[in-house]
Amino acid sequence: MTASSVTRRRLDFRSWDDLLADAERLAHRGYDRAGRWSLAQALDHVGAGLRVALTGSTKRMPWVMRMSARSFALPVMRAWRWIPAGIPAPEWWQPQVPADADDAAAVERFRAEVAAFRAHAGPYHPHPAFDRIDRDAYADLMLIHASHHLGFLVPRG
Repeated sequence: MTASSVTRRRLDFRSWDDLLADAERLAHRGYDRAGRWSLAQALDHVGAGLRVALTGSTKRMPWVMRMSARSFALPVMRAWRWIPAGIPAPEWWQPQVPADADDAAAVERFRAEVAAFRAHAGPYHPHPAFDRIDRDAYADLMLIHASHHLGFLVPRG
């Protein structure tokens, strides 16, 4: 199906288990896209946020944008549990895997990234778009971000 004939799902993951179960379901059953990215690409993109939390990044939005995003956009996203479609990710945050990458392998890689993110005991590194945010806000942001991107993938059957 073409993206224009597929209706995006409205998801709201509240747990990592729910997120991983949905990703596995998509990989197992197949899916139609309501957007541009495959499951492997969506998980790579969301996984980048998890990786950056643990290792940091030299790529960052300008300071004014980070402060605005943390002060205004983040509270709205968390309150509404929603990210609007069409906000372009910077080139350096685009998926690093091709559209035809193995979805099942991407789910397993993402599962490992989630486990590492959750097991990390110290503070997370600053987020490239939101700067320093606390652990709960960071985890919530990642779940909302995954809800946004996996919502563009509609399971078959």
